[in-house]
Amino acid sequence: MAWFPPVSDSTEKHGYEPRELNKYDSAYGSEEELKSAIKSIRPVGAIADIVINHRSGKTNYSDFKNPDWPPNTIVSNDEYSGEKSINTDSGEHAKFSRDLDHKNGIVSNGISAWMNGLKKDLGFKGWRYDFVKGYAPWANALYNARTKPEFSVGEFFDYEVQPIVNWIDGSHDDPAYRSTAFDFPLRKALHEAITWRNYHHLKVHDKAPGLLGIWSDKAVTFLENHDTEEVRQGQYVAPFKDGDQMLQGYAYLLTHPGIPCVFWKDIYDSNQYYEQAINQLIRLRQLYGIHSESKLFIDKAQQGAGYAAYIQGTKGELAVKIGPEAWQPSGQKWNSSQHLLISGESFAVWGDRGWFKS
Repeated sequence: MAWFPPVSDSTEKHGYEPRELNKYDSAYGSEEELKSAIKSIRPVGAIADIVINHRSGKTNYSDFKNPDWPPNTIVSNDEYSGEKSINTDSGEHAKFSRDLDHKNGIVSNGISAWMNGLKKDLGFKGWRYDFVKGYAPWANALYNARTKPEFSVGEFFDYEVQPIVNWIDGSHDDPAYRSTAFDFPLRKALHEAITWRNYHHLKVHDKAPGLLGIWSDKAVTFLENHDTEEVRQGQYVAPFKDGDQMLQGYAYLLTHPGIPCVFWKDIYDSNQYYEQAINQLIRLRQLYGIHSESKLFIDKAQQGAGYAAYIQGTKGELAVKIGPEAWQPSGQKWNSSQHLLISGESFAVWGDRGWFKS
């Protein structure tokens, strides 16, 4: 699936301060261009970036248009000084727009209708929920139930695992509609390992770190996104320093369980070598049947030396190493040179079946 940026009209160009929800002419292009883009990538499904914590007015703080909502849809503890709801914010506050009261039927019904329109009229198949810390998880459960996405993922920006697990649990009672979440704790561990050679961070009680080691089929693993590609003051979001570090990260993500997310810029806005290497890793994941719950055995995670592991897929087994120290998978089935499938600066991947056609 492909994650699209917010599609609605917004007060800022990236779409994260939505103004007219039902207007799909944005800084990215027209509504017709959006429909064409979604259609052109089929059978790949399109994921819409859903920004529902807050909303901006058309000409002032509270004149919500298209759809029209009254100011009592704003939570009572928002800094806006006019008419508001009696209900307080159920999550963290966003200062740049008005925080919405999801207990208000105008809000919940309006958002549900808008999201179902994204599916029916535009062709979206799933959701990336923005800033889910801004409102209670029962709201995501409500919208998942009403829209029935093929896939949904929440941006719960936290480096502690348990709050992310709690949010996933609250995103729906039915496991079929429960959301996944971006694995920020794993991303932090990978950054520590690859940037500073603290590879011991990649093993926690014989398991992977982060959400991946606890609930792998709900862990959307990633290296970079629009939140992490730049250094942000006060947050641990420093980017990976160079392309070789990036390939170490993707060698890990694309051979491991979880649901890997590849950043557009890393594959399409990088040079041909990196694009080919990432595509090759994606192909290996497919050929060996690596999936979100594949069995993982960590052989080594040593500070300064590196990390190595075996991953069991439905069509074969992969072995991967990242880091400066030499490592080879053990056993006769790995002995032939044909089993080394891809390698580069400080990473290598082996397959017990070599290259084969699916």
